[in-house]
Amino acid sequence: MTRPPSGLVTEEPTATPAPLGETAASAFAHFHTVNIWGNEGFVSLAGSVHGGQHLTSGEGIGPGAYAQAGAVERREGDISAEQTVLAMNGFVEPRWFAAAVDTLSGRLLFLVGAPGSGRRTAALNLLRRRTGSFALRAVDSDADLTTWKPGTGGARGYLVDGLLETRTMALDTIALDTLRAELHRADAYMVVVTAYTPQVIAHLGDALDAEPVRATPPPARDVLEAKLAVALPDPEGRRSTLAALPSGLLDEILQPHLGPTQVVEIATEIIQVASGGAKAEDIPEHLSFHAAERAPQLVGALRANADDLALLLATCVFEHFDHAVVEDEARRLLRVADGRLDATSPGAAEPRDGPADNPGFAFRRSRKERLTTIGAHRASPEVCTASTYSYLSEPVAFTRHLQGRAVLEYVWREHRDAGDLLMEWLQQAPAGQGRADRAGFILGQLAQWSSGHQALQPIEDLAASARPGDWRMAARALGAASAHPVLASMIKVRLRDWSRGASESRRCVVALTCATEFGLARPELALRLLPVLVTGREDGPGPVESAVRRALLSLFAEAANRPMVIDALLKWSRSPGALRRTACAAVAQLVRTAATVREPGEWWSDHLLAGSAGADCPHEQAPGLALIRAALMEQTSFEATRAAVLQWQQRSLTGSHRARAVEHLTDALAHHLRGGVFRLFTDLERAYPAPGSHRAAQALADWRKAP
Repeated sequence: MTRPPSGLVTEEPTATPAPLGETAASAFAHFHTVNIWGNEGFVSLAGSVHGGQHLTSGEGIGPGAYAQAGAVERREGDISAEQTVLAMNGFVEPRWFAAAVDTLSGRLLFLVGAPGSGRRTAALNLLRRRTGSFALRAVDSDADLTTWKPGTGGARGYLVDGLLETRTMALDTIALDTLRAELHRADAYMVVVTAYTPQVIAHLGDALDAEPVRATPPPARDVLEAKLAVALPDPEGRRSTLAALPSGLLDEILQPHLGPTQVVEIATEIIQVASGGAKAEDIPEHLSFHAAERAPQLVGALRANADDLALLLATCVFEHFDHAVVEDEARRLLRVADGRLDATSPGAAEPRDGPADNPGFAFRRSRKERLTTIGAHRASPEVCTASTYSYLSEPVAFTRHLQGRAVLEYVWREHRDAGDLLMEWLQQAPAGQGRADRAGFILGQLAQWSSGHQALQPIEDLAASARPGDWRMAARALGAASAHPVLASMIKVRLRDWSRGASESRRCVVALTCATEFGLARPELALRLLPVLVTGREDGPGPVESAVRRALLSLFAEAANRPMVIDALLKWSRSPGALRRTACAAVAQLVRTAATVREPGEWWSDHLLAGSAGADCPHEQAPGLALIRAALMEQTSFEATRAAVLQWQQRSLTGSHRARAVEHLTDALAHHLRGGVFRLFTDLERAYPAPGSHRAAQALADWRKAP
């Protein structure tokens, strides 16, 4: 996660619906929060958690509020200091924590525990406490620790979150001794979070003599107090908030067996009450603790009514979308079902006295009645912003958090025919209003609930389609499915194979998947896959190159990724053919974004000015300078880069920092006055007195005087 420490982390990464391939400007406009496509999937906690003890004050959170999509945990590569600080913020040390810190002095620690017990949060705190450093790296869950070696980047701590059980069972004492020796040479430590199964416990403890630490959660009340102290720092305010709760409510809901995830959900609800966004007496009805047991009851109660079943499933999938979208999708599901949601066939109805009900009656049950039947409601109207206009939305949400997720999982696991119908309906989702993006996310969830070697087959079928919309849906599904460590390993194999293949559709899916959670959690792997897609290809500019650019823009939107993306682009720009063309086109889009959006504009200004003072050859210090020059010299990207630089120059009239960056950029480019740079300088010269125009005029005058 690369959001500020005060950012809110949710159970499911989400964002306002947006089409795949939205412009870089809109992505950067929501920097720190928007890097993956629209996915409000299963948002139910108006400020929630991701398997640990994370919480903020909930500022601006109301019913139906969505968390944003920057909460993608790094699975491979450097873990940002912000993520580590977030894990430390309000962390409650479990009873076993101090002993685990001592055990980690042996360089290697295995941590086991149930999902939701705060294992990852505790692991980051262990590494931070043991190393005293923020130089931490993530190692993916399919890593082979029998051959793994620390990198050369100077990391002091390594986190393997969710090591596959097969990888754990493959370890022997020789491998562990070698691993500890490698960590000792690198002066580093490693925490391995792995499955809590009898086989794993026995193998680690008996066969390897590496007794794992069981991550039992801290007392629920301690976690609640710590979370409220972070969100409501005023002690008197906390006391008054708790005193205002109904008598006995906390004792009723704050059970000792609750994990940090569930306790943070309670804390979030209390903060909602404090801000006036919820009623205290409604808290028990909102909590997700009973969502799973409620799911079969909901489905069973609606079996006799196809309309209600369709509305239930549509709400599960499109929760937090406007009520009109949900109702439209319910009607579409009924059409796709073609009677499969009817408990009785048309000819099986019992004879009845009197006229039959008219299905076209205009005054059937009201929306409120129908939503109440499925345990949902319409939230307060919200103002949503599209690319060129704003509109009102009345989102539909379940009263109980994560109820939609629980219903879908129950239907998928227990009703095969209904699951087939669900799959058919999702695969036909229309592209508009973020519906296809959401459908793709749900397809990824269904894959997580599947078993067998064909768990990804429906997604692979979409990837082989001739329709670009299906490619986007497949990529979205692969991104969501990659949250499961076993599926992530399968997805890696597919993407590597597809990236080298001849299929344009599959290569597009690879690139687009790198723009989802999969690539954002594994940026180094993404940057290894992307150049393979276009290297040595003679297809010419087309959908694959476009998809690669989209992935680069998505990766670049995360500040922690920017140095490695810039380095990769610089390397690509020095290669011939499609790789150079793709890199230069991406640079043009990045510069255009920097010209219009404040945050990336400031980053680029800092980057271009880096090393400019006191250097013998300052114009060569920042790789971005060489990239902009390459984009100007490349024929296919010249016009876009030229327009972006001119726009940047125009915007610099109102900002001294950006103006200095433009001056420095112009001075650096003046040393390469030919081709596209020369053509740009004639435009810069005419923009007098804008920043850079004087230097451009001087360079052109010197050129004209030259013999």
